[in-house]
Amino acid sequence: MFAKTLTSLVLLAAASSVSAHAIFTPAIGIVGRTAVRADVERVTAAAPCGPNVDVASAVPDSTPVTLNSDGTFTVTVTDFNGGADGSRAVGSATVDPTATGASFPITATVLTNGDPAPVAVGSDTIVLELPSGTTCTGGSDGASCLVALATTANFGNCVLLSTA
Repeated sequence: MFAKTLTSLVLLAAASSVSAHAIFTPAIGIVGRTAVRADVERVTAAAPCGPNVDVASAVPDSTPVTLNSDGTFTVTVTDFNGGADGSRAVGSATVDPTATGASFPITATVLTNGDPAPVAVGSDTIVLELPSGTTCTGGSDGASCLVALATTANFGNCVLLSTA
């Protein structure tokens, strides 16, 4: 009996640790459709765009976010689970000025953040600021950066940011 209970608890804990899902849009690699729960990735330092994302093939066809004249840009974060595990709050926002996904040495500033523990599923508008002096040199336009975003629950992805 104890072994079955312990096994059940371990399985329940594992299931709950992967049940939280949130995605920032427009996400690289998602073209011509709305992002769905299955698109969500748990990001790591080794894979800031997600372990299943091929940045080189995803960037050319991705819809970029446009940098405003004041240095800000806006993305939408959507969660598929409520509560802290479904956080829509940005935990990190780093920038690769070459848009290759090789290195994210620049930190973007979050000006308007999302809900860290939403009661229900939904979306929030996130406003970020690119540090002044940042030059984006990647993407099809030669003027794009790649921004790696992660929620406080460590789900996230990359968005393409065009400065052209």
